[in-house]
Amino acid sequence: MFYPLQINAQHHAFKTGILRIIAALFFTLFIDYGTGFAADDASIARGGRLFDNWFLEMKDYPPTSFHPKYINTRLTNANPEESWRCVTCHGWDYNGMTNQKTGSISGDSGGTPASLAFILQDDNHLFVEIFTDRDISDLAAFINDGLIDFPPYIERGSNLARGNATREVGLYETICANCHGTDGRQIKNIDPLGTYVRNNAREALHKILNGHPGQRMPPMRFLKTKQVSDLLAYTQTLPTKNILGSITRGGRLYDHWPKETGVSPPNYRHPAYPNKDNHSRSHITSWRCKECHGWDYKGNDGIYKSGLHRTGIKGIRAFSGGNPQTVIKILMDENHQYFGVQWKKSVFNKEDLNDLANFVTQGQIDTDIYIDRESGAAKGNPKRLQNLFNTLCAHCHGIDGKALLTGIDVGDAVRNNPWEALHKIRNGHPDESMPALQALDMALIVDILAYAQTLP
Repeated sequence: MFYPLQINAQHHAFKTGILRIIAALFFTLFIDYGTGFAADDASIARGGRLFDNWFLEMKDYPPTSFHPKYINTRLTNANPEESWRCVTCHGWDYNGMTNQKTGSISGDSGGTPASLAFILQDDNHLFVEIFTDRDISDLAAFINDGLIDFPPYIERGSNLARGNATREVGLYETICANCHGTDGRQIKNIDPLGTYVRNNAREALHKILNGHPGQRMPPMRFLKTKQVSDLLAYTQTLPTKNILGSITRGGRLYDHWPKETGVSPPNYRHPAYPNKDNHSRSHITSWRCKECHGWDYKGNDGIYKSGLHRTGIKGIRAFSGGNPQTVIKILMDENHQYFGVQWKKSVFNKEDLNDLANFVTQGQIDTDIYIDRESGAAKGNPKRLQNLFNTLCAHCHGIDGKALLTGIDVGDAVRNNPWEALHKIRNGHPDESMPALQALDMALIVDILAYAQTLP
């Protein structure tokens, strides 16, 4: 009895084995580096970028399914493309990842591209149709000559760079600051550079030496060892973003992120937004966080329980005090779609994700404490802070709240929707000069709200 599927599988295995033997012979005969070949810095650095993110470096699409050997644990929360990166399994210290059950790659290439070709093309790696001869040669060069012994650069445990943080300020400000900015906060798709390097010193050192994949950052293997160590130390002194600034910007993103970021939302209704006649037909409105979760953050259990804005979608109160990374993961899921993978356009960058997550976990409040849900009356003293309103708010709104010609009068706005007004007083107005007052005591803020409700 014949078993065609089994025969086909055996034939495929035999054919794959023959291809690997041919590939090894090709490398041995035509690219003979010998054992311990010497590669130039450009090849080593490119191999480091392939190790980091080969599909960015090759400007190629990664596979859309998880790597078969990737252990998708709850701790990693990776997406399919991440599972195909070498660093995901082997680590920024090249010693392997416990959650992937991998070990050190030191010496794995055997010193030759031919040896590495066998490894990359085996059933454990499955890169037989992905890497070219040049890619394999560059990876072998990196593994053979480019791995870093981290202890001389970075202290164990503390993650602190061992260099002199004052000696190479000029090197940073003439080379690195052109993209990162003098304070390390110019690139918005990563955390502020100081924060990033303090938390990810080994990754930062890898990128300093090898560059960022896809020609986004040049390699600096030409630097002396002492310069690299000093540069790493200086970047760890750069400032982070103030958490309150992040929270209030997140509040403005929650309010109207297209206005705050200047990025247009997709030109279709949000897939999770109800397609009902009583809801807004504007696709822009459907992408605003407040439209589903409400100005009181309670969603279907709050002021949006009925009326034009009723969606049946739950609020975000449960995430108050939670982990921002949990919120970021939700914002990136298929239901929310605010951050895409490499082959999709993203409406949010990393800073946007962090700021919105910080607002959701640390910036929202229980509005019922400050506003009567039934009457909408602010639970403050309207007489106590008239002077503060006249000093701070009247500068734009006017003493009677009627100075702005772009919207309804302040008194009417605050009476009609005190929850929105409270949100904007605390976090500011998207893409406007209105300041965020979240740093003030809540009693002062509620008094301002109460006084504004008395305006004509």
